[in-house]
Amino acid sequence: MIPWKVTFVSDAGDPRAPGLGLGKAFAIFTRQPTAHALALGIVVAAGLRIHFGGFSAWDLVVLAALVAIEPFSEWLIHVYLLHFRPRRVLGVDIDLHMAKAHRAHHEAPHDPRFWLIPKSSGAIGFTLLAVGAWLLLPTPGLVVTAIGGSLMAGLTYEWIHYLCHTSYRPRGRWYKAIWKHHRLHHFKNEHFWMGVTMHLGDRLLGTMKDARDVEPSPTCRNLLDDA
Repeated sequence: MIPWKVTFVSDAGDPRAPGLGLGKAFAIFTRQPTAHALALGIVVAAGLRIHFGGFSAWDLVVLAALVAIEPFSEWLIHVYLLHFRPRRVLGVDIDLHMAKAHRAHHEAPHDPRFWLIPKSSGAIGFTLLAVGAWLLLPTPGLVVTAIGGSLMAGLTYEWIHYLCHTSYRPRGRWYKAIWKHHRLHHFKNEHFWMGVTMHLGDRLLGTMKDARDVEPSPTCRNLLDDA
């Protein structure tokens, strides 16, 4: 038994059922606690932003900066945190909870219990985000704009990642590319295609390859097999 799963509410249906439609996939997603938490956070952030007032072009600058950073933050988190390898430093064994959870996800990519962010990882990420925004931005309004925008990016990430692992098959060109590359990451070579919602980070940092030029990896399902 792998202990790093998160609760997945299945009373709305099976996300791996044959012939799953987009509407049904969305209905299942909206039953998940992670989706509830992120949606609630966005609503609270919107209310606080209205409360603080003083909207300006700087709010748009902050949101644009978040969009620009997103492909690189996805890449960095995936490469250095989710694929973190256990190590011993000064006699102390170090591992990351989110890395353990991600290894479980690679081992069982069809298990929906491993598709969404574990609560502890989400809480740590939100805390770091809030503190960073408070330290970097000059007004409470802009801090809330940054937090709300980041929560929207997080909800988008969760939805797309979840959808890539359901039995729903893509129709549009953009989602087909996202779906294809994420499945290549899981089933061909875990060292490439690190982005989920965007692949600019992969293109600029050398991990976006034509699948025909990449050798199949024997460690896609067990990230520590070659450790």
